Amino acid sequence: MDSVFIADALWHKPRSNYCGGLEPLTVLSSLASGTEHIGLIATASTSYYEPFHLARMFASLDHISGGRVGWNIVVSNSVNEARNFNRSSMLSHQQRYDRAGEFLHVANRLWESWDEDAVIWDRASGHYTDPDRIHLVEHRGEYFTVRGPLNIQRSPQSRPFTVQAGASEAGRSFAARHADAVFTVQENVRDAVRFRTEMRRRAAAHAARSRCCPG
Repeated sequence: MDSVFIADALWHKPRSNYCGGLEPLTVLSSLASGTEHIGLIATASTSYYEPFHLARMFASLDHISGGRVGWNIVVSNSVNEARNFNRSSMLSHQQRYDRAGEFLHVANRLWESWDEDAVIWDRASGHYTDPDRIHLVEHRGEYFTVRGPLNIQRSPQSRPFTVQAGASEAGRSFAARHADAVFTVQENVRDAVRFRTEMRRRAAAHAARSRCCPG
């Protein structure tokens, strides 16, 4: 077994709520203290978290676990979740993925806002960090405005291992572009092979476009 993966939704599901409503990052923080090698993957929604908040939590767990944290990126798909976050309806399907793309861009910049050598531990001067090695983010986009930098040093992995499970066209495109692993359920080997082949093709196409047009 390589990892523990905790699914989650931000509304009450009494028939299938196998974790009893415990928040995934809190659960995995506890598991981190009793394990050494296993990956710890938590679900978190880009529709209802804020990039700074989420980036700080995952960086913290990455430090606590010694670099074993993973993020299952979801955009959420129930109006019941929206109603717990001061909204009467969800964003459209495409808007949720557009927000997720911008969210991940901001989170990555926050995780990278501290250089690897930003912490200097200079006892003579009493300085913990070199401020010149910590950088503002200054992001202004359609969904987020974030100044940065993150208020925690760069974590062992720099960023968490990313997992995505979207099955729609937008979800598969997002996964091919951003995910380190894709979580999927296929009913037979033939469909599983077909899905794997498609995702590898999409990932290769995104990688080629990135090399050609990095901006």
